[in-house]
Amino acid sequence: MATLSTRRRALPVLAGVVALGLLGTACGGGSSDGGSGGKTTITFANWADTEPATQAGLRKLIGAFEQAHPDIKVKSQPISFTDIEQRLLLQVRSGNAPDVAELAGNDTFATAETQALQPLDQLAGSAYEQSIIPAELQLGKVDGKLVAVPWTVGPVGLWYNKKVLKDAGVDPAVPPTTWDELLADAKAVHEKNPKTIALGLDSTDRTFGLDTNWPIIKSFGGQPFQGSQATASSPGFTAYLDFVRKIARSGYTPVNQKAGFFRQPAASDQVAFTVDGPYLKSVVQSTAKLTDQQFYDTWGVAPLPAASGQQHYSVATDHQLVLFKSSKHQQAAWEFMKFLSTSPEGIQYTITSEGSLPPVAQPGGDVAAALDNPVAKAFREQIIPLVTRPEWGATYAKAYSPVMAAVQSAMTGSQSTDAIASGLQSDLKPALQ
Repeated sequence: MATLSTRRRALPVLAGVVALGLLGTACGGGSSDGGSGGKTTITFANWADTEPATQAGLRKLIGAFEQAHPDIKVKSQPISFTDIEQRLLLQVRSGNAPDVAELAGNDTFATAETQALQPLDQLAGSAYEQSIIPAELQLGKVDGKLVAVPWTVGPVGLWYNKKVLKDAGVDPAVPPTTWDELLADAKAVHEKNPKTIALGLDSTDRTFGLDTNWPIIKSFGGQPFQGSQATASSPGFTAYLDFVRKIARSGYTPVNQKAGFFRQPAASDQVAFTVDGPYLKSVVQSTAKLTDQQFYDTWGVAPLPAASGQQHYSVATDHQLVLFKSSKHQQAAWEFMKFLSTSPEGIQYTITSEGSLPPVAQPGGDVAAALDNPVAKAFREQIIPLVTRPEWGATYAKAYSPVMAAVQSAMTGSQSTDAIASGLQSDLKPALQ
């Protein structure tokens, strides 16, 4: 995700990408803005224009759209990732919302709960919807209505360093499928070299921290809350707390570190496993100066493990695009959204600048060639189908902190995990009201 990673180094330009049949050549609606020489002007609130890794690519992408749609002008409204949700909510209340915005995770659904987002089903149409990976399209639906479309796709998986594992006597050809297997592998790594991070896991007290842990919690058969109901006092959630206590007390992972903390040591072969999205590749390659083949020889990615007898899950760290009901240029805005998510230029930006996967279901031509590698295949074929959506929305914004405080207490404290789960159950009840 843009604010959480350095992007992968540039890939060859995806010239001659297979025609997707999804691009409108001209705006079919909207009104003229005399101040722009008769062009329709749409505003695009985003954080990609605030960050060095993506700014140039985004501006080039906007230029390509304006060239393809000479009657539409896009005015970028740069807002930092940490501020964008609150800024948008203030703009909605003041009647000054942008036409289109970039959002991610909980922010998308907290904004949707204001009823300010325009349902996109009619604008998108069946051809567009059928062109998108079904699981990714489903992530943007609220009460059966499509309110957000995927721009960049970034599910989390279990990255593993083949060299580190082999050096510890662990078979790198067989990544762990259960958490018990991972703990055994982590023990072997730790015994071989205690300074190596056996497992990189974000345990920070923020929404992304809970996002990262959500599929792990579910893989133990637990869930801290569901809707407005606290569900922390369950065997599955306690089993998850036992797991994070084990990895912290055993020295397998440092506590209270962001996902990005583990990427630089990963580039120096100082991490055995880490839970992260596709953008880990760009950091490791750019830092260690690896070719694609050298990277694939060293690193692999697999679905997150699960407790014995439980299901496997992942979570999306996608960037999504939304359209506001107040927009006076909805058709023009939709043409822009469609261009960002499915055009050859948009796909090139997603792969090269964002270090993520494009949302198209059946890529062809140079796009298919760019995705013909073991990492992209693992994400698209094995991990994306496991994506689950956390309980995103206004209650999630209130509940994430008690949950992550309980996680950190399990990792660093001495209170029993049963008592921690029970205390969280009590703490969540008022937070969810």
